[in-house]
Amino acid sequence: MSIRIIVFFLFIGLMSGCKYESKVESKFGNLTEKEQDSLANFYHDLSMGMYQPSEMHRRFKDTAIMIKPDHVEYRQRLSYSYKKRGEHIKAMEILNEAVEMDVARGKTFALQYRAWSLLYFYRDYKNTIKDVNLIMEMEPKNNYTTCHGEPCEGIKGQALYKLGRYQEAIKVFENVLKTEQELGWDPVDNFQVNFYRARCYAELRQYEKAIDIYREQLAANPRFTEAHFQLGKIYFLKREKEKALQNLKTASQLLAEGNKMGEPYYEAFDEVFSYQIEEMLEQTSRL
Repeated sequence: MSIRIIVFFLFIGLMSGCKYESKVESKFGNLTEKEQDSLANFYHDLSMGMYQPSEMHRRFKDTAIMIKPDHVEYRQRLSYSYKKRGEHIKAMEILNEAVEMDVARGKTFALQYRAWSLLYFYRDYKNTIKDVNLIMEMEPKNNYTTCHGEPCEGIKGQALYKLGRYQEAIKVFENVLKTEQELGWDPVDNFQVNFYRARCYAELRQYEKAIDIYREQLAANPRFTEAHFQLGKIYFLKREKEKALQNLKTASQLLAEGNKMGEPYYEAFDEVFSYQIEEMLEQTSRL
């Protein structure tokens, strides 16, 4: 039976919402490996043209997985749809399946995405650290593995920061910056790692170290609202009223202009909001 005929029957099943699993299984069993790959990729491509949280996106993706049940990327991408619909239990069930399959093959791509998700979406800091540690164990020769676009150790450092393990976090952040410097990059450019390194020093009340980092960041990016806000808080704690007011007012102005550490998919840990600045300004004015 030709690929076109199989596609036709599967598409009819998808559109009607009928139980098409047995039809799929009976049709693709006689296909060659190359034909299965082609058919599965066809449905994967169809799903990518659909609104990701939609029912049709998931139906097409399910079909691709049914044809190629061992395809890790299809499963991982299917989890995105459920996560964006707010169905997080289902999303994690599917993602965990992808991770298990990937790790069994000695690969870490799905694991990298899970570590990123556990940190930013689910605030599961202990398991974020566990996943990053496994990634580093599986890739000992790769000293700069990235998790969904960010250095995995930076992900781990933020998890340590959220757990209040500030000294450990600082060591991890410094290792990331050292590695980036060895790769020929300017460590100042990693604003996120530097920002949370400064946050750790501030939590440890090592204010001068935190101030130096924030000033270095502001020299590179004067419109870094959160850095101005955090500097204002430090100067407030140091009872340096004028410096505190200056930084807080600058943060307020920058925020009003739309400058903030925002992210479309999750709320950043130390993203600043206008009410926070107003509260700090009020407290500072009473010094």
